[in-house]
Amino acid sequence: MLLTVIAVGVGVLTLKDDEPEAPEVKGDLSSADTTTMHVRRGAFCDRVPTEDVTEALGGAAAEKKAYGDGDQTAISGEVSDVAQEYGCIWTGPEDSGTTARAWVFAPPVTLEWANQMTKSVPKGCKAASKPAYGKPSVALTCTDAKKQPKMVIRGLFGDAWLSCELTGKAGEAPATLQKRASRWCLVTATAAAA
Repeated sequence: MLLTVIAVGVGVLTLKDDEPEAPEVKGDLSSADTTTMHVRRGAFCDRVPTEDVTEALGGAAAEKKAYGDGDQTAISGEVSDVAQEYGCIWTGPEDSGTTARAWVFAPPVTLEWANQMTKSVPKGCKAASKPAYGKPSVALTCTDAKKQPKMVIRGLFGDAWLSCELTGKAGEAPATLQKRASRWCLVTATAAAA
């Protein structure tokens, strides 16, 4: 009986050690050097602290979705595809329209490919002043058909291409959204760090 108690105790301790540890993040991208960070090309959603998601969305998340490399998933809106990335999407409080998203490509990304991706500006977006987010990186401000502002920041961390997005409320001031996005992107980079 003593051996059973010891075995169960060791098992419980082992399980506790396997739980993902949420990293503590202070400040935002303007106060951090992300150019030397390395990101894992793997799942990281469980390492994003709930309180940081709540702060980014302006309220508790109504829904959380995580997906991995090879999963059939709705990437955005009506677009469904087989993912070649590890990502997470949090939907904000009902009727707010806010979302927080982060994903990292599963395959490695070369510096040449990353430089090409920093030059790609989707329709409805424009380049924004960018805090460093890996090296190289790009920041975009976008507006969708519902007039909801979105901040997108992407960059290369080692050989991992990491992207974070934050969609604000309709009519939200761009400066307010950019400040929250700067914090959100540091949170996601820290959670995905190797």
